[in-house]
Amino acid sequence: MRLKKARIQGFQSFRDSGDIEFLEGINLIIGQNNAGKSALLRALLPDLSDDRHRTPERWKTHELPAPEIALTIETSGAEIRDWVLRSGTQQIFPITQDHMHKGNDFMHEFFERPSLSLSVTRQPHQGFSARYPSHGLFPDVPVQQHYCALITPSKGDLTWHTQGNNPSKDSLPNLIFQAWKRDMFHFTAERMAIGQAVGGHAERLAPNAANLPNIIHVLQNQRGDVFHELIAHLRDIFPTVGNLSVPSMPGGNSLEVRIWPTEAMNRPELSFPLNSSGTGVAQAIALLTAIMTIDKAIIIIDEINSFLHPAAVKALLRILQTQYAQHQYIITTHAPDVISFSNPTTIHLVKREGYESRVERLDLANVGVFREVAEHLGVSMADVFAAERVIWVEGQTEELCFPYLYQQTKGPLLRGIIFTAVAATGDFLANKRNHKLVYEIYSRLSTATANLAVAVAFSFDSENLTESEKKDMQREAKGVLHFLPRRHLECYLIDPAAIAAFIGGKDPQSVQTVTPDAVEAALREAAAKEPLHIPEWNDDITDEQWLACVNAAKLIGTVCGTLSEQRVRFAKKADSLFLLKHILENNRSRLQPLADYVANLVTAVTPSQPT
Repeated sequence: MRLKKARIQGFQSFRDSGDIEFLEGINLIIGQNNAGKSALLRALLPDLSDDRHRTPERWKTHELPAPEIALTIETSGAEIRDWVLRSGTQQIFPITQDHMHKGNDFMHEFFERPSLSLSVTRQPHQGFSARYPSHGLFPDVPVQQHYCALITPSKGDLTWHTQGNNPSKDSLPNLIFQAWKRDMFHFTAERMAIGQAVGGHAERLAPNAANLPNIIHVLQNQRGDVFHELIAHLRDIFPTVGNLSVPSMPGGNSLEVRIWPTEAMNRPELSFPLNSSGTGVAQAIALLTAIMTIDKAIIIIDEINSFLHPAAVKALLRILQTQYAQHQYIITTHAPDVISFSNPTTIHLVKREGYESRVERLDLANVGVFREVAEHLGVSMADVFAAERVIWVEGQTEELCFPYLYQQTKGPLLRGIIFTAVAATGDFLANKRNHKLVYEIYSRLSTATANLAVAVAFSFDSENLTESEKKDMQREAKGVLHFLPRRHLECYLIDPAAIAAFIGGKDPQSVQTVTPDAVEAALREAAAKEPLHIPEWNDDITDEQWLACVNAAKLIGTVCGTLSEQRVRFAKKADSLFLLKHILENNRSRLQPLADYVANLVTAVTPSQPT
């Protein structure tokens, strides 16, 4: 389930927000303090308050319409089937006369649908309601032709039969509402006193996270791998967190989450209660626990930058994007570093004028303005503040992909090592006379924060540089500069199966026709023609000399557009990680050269161990 669209009418500062569209991945809501960002998130919560929109002209409650929230939710037949099974009771689905005649065939087809859009509305202190019949899923027909399918859970499966006209009942709105309450998590900037709980078994975080100790206790005792992964994430986010434990409190009836400043856990007196730790620690633990213990959820985070240090925000966002991208995230912020690094699929700007908030969707093609502001406001300085070893990389694609690849192929990064993007690679390439100065600036930036950084390395794409030019630049950089052996990162991602999976995931219409063989044929055809043809091409997409020089990003983008009839666009920063993950899962050896290169970067900033 994911949220596709929301419209807020008559709630708090929103007279009418208009349609607010959301996509998979990270959706950002930005704006100044008190603009209405938090009100927008509150409108999405299961418990909608009766807080009516007021103006100097109309402020009396009885004269104002009750708030109404309209949502469009995308789900699948398989998810709805799961909802019915969870309910344990008979459900009623409106159908038409034509569907009734099809009987079992229609119901089988319905529960196999890969994508369904359900439109619902709600008012304060109520569940979801929908336009009959069934949210517009079925064609509008006269009332006398409305029929019902009675769906009954039985022995882990569903049975159904149909009956005559019954237009007053429809179970889908309530099923959606129950799923909405179950699969949405809301995290605010307020301190969460969730470090203690009465003992008990729990496998899923409660909406208020009150059962956090119970879930972590279960993970510690029954899902050790997940528990250790949770601790690893916390260490990445917080340099001051070394370990986590959930002991019983005196009396044995309650559990308490305790934070350890070191990995060693020798004496319990040296640990600290979670309730006595910083606000951000509790929030991060609850958030990570939610996304690590559920397959697919909607995660709402209000003002993520207000409870986490900028470096911690960046570490958390990197974890969300690389390892838990199956969830949909809706995040509010006014911090440029969050905008710069979150790789958002949508950005909405909330503005308030007087008593009314308005929502404007920003064109992602122009987000470079925000990134430029973020970079010049010092986001990179924030990144390196707590780092001992800094690896400056070409851009945000490498900033995401390199640490993920290292962790998947070599193991966890040593604490204190970070990958962060330079503000503009062109600073190093545009004017040869300034190379030394630019390296000096970045090296000083890396060591400017109380001389914490002890090692620095740079990684750039080879692009069209000659060997002589690269050697000159490496000499000027005094040995800290490394060049990717191939033109750029995407040269390692030319994998027909991965590209076919990417196109199919973005465009279901292409699943049957866009096969790995079709992708390989399209790659060869595009590589043989201008403007992508280069002298090294010999009709072999695995040839090392050709892979080192081809403009792979443009080639992949061309093939995606051609095979999908321009319905799918490939964007380096947003989509390279998908290809990398797919290749790692299905053809890992193909990425070995890139994994070795990244490992060498880490070695370059890692002090040698005494023998």
